[in-house]
Amino acid sequence: MAAQDRREARRPGSRLLTDLQRLLMLGMLLGAWGWRLAGLTSQSLWRDEVDSLRFATRALPQVLAAFTRPGENGPLFYLLLRPWLAAAGHSEFALRFPSAVMGALAIPIIFLWGRSLFGRKTGVGGGLLAALLLAVNPYHVWYSQEARMYALVVVTVLLSLWFFNAGMEKGGWRRWALWYFFTSIGFYIHVLATLVLPLQAFWMLALPNWRKRWLTALAAFALLILPYLPLVGWQWTLLTDIHFRTGHAFVPLSRMLYTLLTVQIQGILTAFRWFFALPIFLFAAAFLLPPFKRKTLTLLSGWWLLPPLTFFLVTLITPLFTDRYMIWTLPALALLLALGALQVARQNRWLAGLLLLGLVGFQLHQGWRQMTTPIKPDLRAAAAYVAPRRASDELTIFLMPYIRYTYRYYDHGDYPWAEAPYANREPDASLIPQRLAALTSGYRSVWLVESEADFYDRNGLIHAWFDEHADLVDEAHFTLADAYRYVLH
Repeated sequence: MAAQDRREARRPGSRLLTDLQRLLMLGMLLGAWGWRLAGLTSQSLWRDEVDSLRFATRALPQVLAAFTRPGENGPLFYLLLRPWLAAAGHSEFALRFPSAVMGALAIPIIFLWGRSLFGRKTGVGGGLLAALLLAVNPYHVWYSQEARMYALVVVTVLLSLWFFNAGMEKGGWRRWALWYFFTSIGFYIHVLATLVLPLQAFWMLALPNWRKRWLTALAAFALLILPYLPLVGWQWTLLTDIHFRTGHAFVPLSRMLYTLLTVQIQGILTAFRWFFALPIFLFAAAFLLPPFKRKTLTLLSGWWLLPPLTFFLVTLITPLFTDRYMIWTLPALALLLALGALQVARQNRWLAGLLLLGLVGFQLHQGWRQMTTPIKPDLRAAAAYVAPRRASDELTIFLMPYIRYTYRYYDHGDYPWAEAPYANREPDASLIPQRLAALTSGYRSVWLVESEADFYDRNGLIHAWFDEHADLVDEAHFTLADAYRYVLH
């Protein structure tokens, strides 16, 4: 068989096909990267992205201390970002560029997954389809254009799962060492990457051929305790502390799965629901049309479903669901859709082509909408409006206070500023008049810059005080951000 394969590889037609596949893969990689770079600075930075800058540029002892400090998430991401920012600067483009690189890097890795899972005859084509579907996926594009760890965690988990699969199939210390490396660093890139371990345990139990290596896998899992030890103490303390609040509301499992499915297909912006008929049809075809591939379906369905189920159990103790925390399940969905397209193509190639054309067109449109529609709080525009109009003796008050880091990224001049007082509970609410009077004492006029104000003043007590004690002389409104200029009486 090996000799026959070598003879096939020597044939001119076979070589041409291989070259064509490589050209397609290269074109897809460059296209995915260009698509991510195209909208890299279209959105204003939001507070989490500015946190990436702040945390990565802290004094090195503080960055290293974050590896064991309670509540810290992603300390390795900030450590890796640090030298890049030192070399490239702190512009929006520089800050987001590593995510675009990681987003593009996921494309050839998912191709390898598809080629491995979809069989000898259709593996290459299936891998190219999966790579295409991830390349145009608007949800993946969005987080490939954000200065956070989510594009990196997708790559890390893809590689962790890849080497686990290789270790269980073929063994070998090198494969297990690489699995150990990527799994361990995943813990410190995003804390919920630890949920990859229950998934891998499920794979081991669900696939009979893998059970022969269960001792090796258990030994490898046991060794993972070592890099995880610094995290265990503070995570367990926070999870079991009845007074600890994350600020997230509890989300039922059905809603969690529905949210993940919709955002991983449509991206950040909502779309007409009838568009979902295309991916749902392909998703169903992966499971219902013959020939059934038990191992492939077990791996991919477990990959997409089990992490959210495990995550749900965690949220029963401490509510903290946010869909982006489960972004590393997205490649499983792309692979299932590619598998569905292959299953349909065996019945009718024209139908499969039309379904794929519709899905790719829909997702490209959604990606374009994300790049051209202001979505994040536009403190960039607010700063551009306020800065040239603000006198040197005018006070700027931030409501809510945490937005000051983002605002001052864009308007970092030397001017007086203050944090708005908290007004969402007593006795703070009753003290608003005294606190605002003290803050504004000595100033003739004030700029109130506001975003996500409900976190601090859901009843509008601060605006009510200014309406009583000042005249509103200027205002401007942007996406999820507002600016007001008051002249005090």
